[in-house]
Amino acid sequence: MNKAITRAQLDKVVRSITKFYPQKYADKSWDNTGLLIDCSTAQASSGNASSQAKILLTVDLTKSVAQEAVDANCNVIIAYHPFIFPSWNRLNPLTNPQHETAIKLIQNGISVYCPHTAVDAARGGVNDWLVKGLNNGDSVAKSYALETVSGENDELVGYGRFVEFNKDVSLKEIIENVKRALRISHVQVASAAMLSTWDQVMIKKAAICAGSGSGVFKQLKEDVDLYYTGEMSHHEALKLKEMGKTVIVCNHSNTERGFLQDVMQGLLQNEGHDVFISKNDHDPLTVV
Repeated sequence: MNKAITRAQLDKVVRSITKFYPQKYADKSWDNTGLLIDCSTAQASSGNASSQAKILLTVDLTKSVAQEAVDANCNVIIAYHPFIFPSWNRLNPLTNPQHETAIKLIQNGISVYCPHTAVDAARGGVNDWLVKGLNNGDSVAKSYALETVSGENDELVGYGRFVEFNKDVSLKEIIENVKRALRISHVQVASAAMLSTWDQVMIKKAAICAGSGSGVFKQLKEDVDLYYTGEMSHHEALKLKEMGKTVIVCNHSNTERGFLQDVMQGLLQNEGHDVFISKNDHDPLTVV
């Protein structure tokens, strides 16, 4: 059985993650974020607790990821997506595999923290990372959150992003940039233009949202050439295509997973934590 982390060390982990992704940024109207499983113990001297944190980073906390954490003797999982969602009234491992996973984590002393929309909203969070991936990190003329966080004056604190490039970028180049940034071999594109002419389709302004962007895109106040997100409904993509816009979708978690390796792992390591990325975490959909 894994050794649970001490209360002091778990508090240190939580302080580190909330330093970059404050809880007040999360959309509490629907999102279940924060410390969702607390297996910490008061002291390490009892022999039942570890004074050191060993953290596994994942987008989704699946059965295989939980077993990976157990096998690696982790005592903390930071799962981007909320693990307890929606709320549970009881645990029944026979009817819900997530309940089975929760019981295994508790039995092995593994605490779980889920930041989700706090990471979406933060300056330097997942949406700003997506902006950089669109044009290989080149500077942009303008960028701001599509939906700001109440009480925050920073226009880069909020959900989704509007971005205006300094110069036009061809759709063909943007597609290659996206595949390289997300480490994926294929994307889905809706465009009124023929594929053979995508090097002539120029993009100046884009709307961006990690995960599922439909709700956030409703906050757009400026016209854009490109909508870039993880997933979008058939009818929404069709409507935008008919309007002469371009849509790029990449599967929900593919727009989030690379951020763990490119940004979050390093930030937490700089805070003094032992952190590694799950090898078993992947988008549930596979392109074949």
